[in-house]
Amino acid sequence: MAAIPCSRSLADMRAFQADNLDRLRDALNATNPKDFVPTLVARNVLRSGEMSAVYSKATREEQIGALIDILKTKNHWVGPMTDALIRNGQALVAKQLIELQK
Repeated sequence: MAAIPCSRSLADMRAFQADNLDRLRDALNATNPKDFVPTLVARNVLRSGEMSAVYSKATREEQIGALIDILKTKNHWVGPMTDALIRNGQALVAKQLIELQK
Protein backbone atom coordinates (compact mmCIF):
# COMPACT_ATOMS: atom_id res chain seq x y z
CA MET A 1 0.00 0.00 0.00
CA ALA A 2 1.45 3.35 -1.06
CA ALA A 3 1.62 6.15 1.45
CA ILE A 4 -0.19 9.34 0.59
CA PRO A 5 2.15 12.33 0.76
CA CYS A 6 1.04 14.97 3.19
CA SER A 7 1.36 18.65 2.63
CA ARG A 8 3.12 20.70 5.25
CA SER A 9 1.05 22.22 7.99
CA LEU A 10 0.44 25.97 8.09
CA ALA A 11 2.68 26.25 11.15
CA ASP A 12 5.52 24.46 9.33
CA MET A 13 5.11 26.70 6.29
CA ARG A 14 5.17 29.85 8.44
CA ALA A 15 8.29 28.66 10.27
CA PHE A 16 10.00 27.88 6.96
CA GLN A 17 9.10 31.29 5.51
CA ALA A 18 10.14 33.08 8.72
CA ASP A 19 13.53 31.39 8.50
CA ASN A 20 13.83 32.49 4.88
CA LEU A 21 13.00 36.07 5.84
CA ASP A 22 15.76 36.04 8.43
CA ARG A 23 18.19 34.72 5.80
CA LEU A 24 17.10 37.47 3.43
CA ARG A 25 17.45 40.26 6.01
CA ASP A 26 20.90 41.40 4.84
CA ALA A 27 19.79 41.63 1.21
CA LEU A 28 16.62 43.50 2.21
CA ASN A 29 18.63 45.96 4.32
CA ALA A 30 20.25 47.12 1.09
CA THR A 31 16.82 48.06 -0.32
CA ASN A 32 14.50 50.93 0.47
CA PRO A 33 11.22 49.64 1.94
CA LYS A 34 9.39 52.69 0.61
CA ASP A 35 9.97 51.30 -2.88
CA PHE A 36 8.05 48.05 -2.40
CA VAL A 37 5.86 48.30 0.72
CA PRO A 38 3.11 50.25 -1.12
CA THR A 39 2.91 47.39 -3.62
CA LEU A 40 2.40 44.95 -0.74
CA VAL A 41 -0.45 47.15 0.51
CA ALA A 42 -1.98 47.29 -2.97
CA ARG A 43 -1.76 43.50 -3.20
CA ASN A 44 -3.53 43.14 0.19
CA VAL A 45 -0.53 41.60 1.91
CA LEU A 46 -0.19 44.52 4.32
CA ARG A 47 -2.74 46.94 5.70
CA SER A 48 -2.13 50.67 5.64
CA GLY A 49 -1.65 50.65 9.43
CA GLU A 50 1.08 48.06 9.05
CA MET A 51 2.70 50.21 6.38
CA SER A 52 2.65 53.12 8.82
CA ALA A 53 4.26 50.92 11.47
CA VAL A 54 7.09 50.14 9.06
CA TYR A 55 7.54 53.76 8.01
CA SER A 56 7.51 55.03 11.60
CA LYS A 57 10.88 53.43 12.31
CA ALA A 58 13.91 55.74 12.18
CA THR A 59 16.45 53.68 10.23
CA ARG A 60 16.19 51.45 7.20
CA GLU A 61 17.34 48.44 9.25
CA GLU A 62 14.56 49.07 11.78
CA GLN A 63 12.04 49.42 8.94
CA ILE A 64 13.14 46.12 7.41
CA GLY A 65 13.01 44.50 10.87
CA ALA A 66 9.45 45.75 11.38
CA LEU A 67 8.45 44.54 7.91
CA ILE A 68 9.93 41.10 8.56
CA ASP A 69 8.13 40.85 11.90
CA ILE A 70 4.83 41.70 10.20
CA LEU A 71 5.39 39.31 7.28
CA LYS A 72 6.10 36.48 9.72
CA THR A 73 2.43 36.67 10.71
CA LYS A 74 1.18 36.44 7.11
CA ASN A 75 0.48 33.40 4.97
CA HIS A 76 0.67 34.43 1.32
CA TRP A 77 3.34 37.08 0.96
CA VAL A 78 6.07 35.39 -1.10
CA GLY A 79 4.55 35.94 -4.56
CA PRO A 80 3.54 39.57 -3.99
CA MET A 81 6.90 40.32 -2.34
CA THR A 82 8.78 38.79 -5.27
CA ASP A 83 6.67 40.81 -7.70
CA ALA A 84 7.18 44.04 -5.72
CA LEU A 85 10.93 43.54 -5.61
CA ILE A 86 11.16 42.85 -9.34
CA ARG A 87 9.00 45.85 -10.22
CA ASN A 88 11.28 48.08 -8.17
CA GLY A 89 14.57 46.97 -9.67
CA GLN A 90 15.55 44.49 -6.96
CA ALA A 91 15.63 41.40 -9.16
CA LEU A 92 18.68 39.94 -7.41
CA VAL A 93 16.92 40.06 -4.04
CA ALA A 94 13.81 38.55 -5.66
CA LYS A 95 15.96 35.78 -7.12
CA GLN A 96 17.39 35.03 -3.66
CA LEU A 97 13.85 34.87 -2.27
CA ILE A 98 12.78 32.44 -4.98
CA GLU A 99 15.83 30.24 -4.42
CA LEU A 100 15.16 30.13 -0.69
CA GLN A 101 11.64 28.82 -1.31
CA LYS A 102 12.90 25.69 -3.08
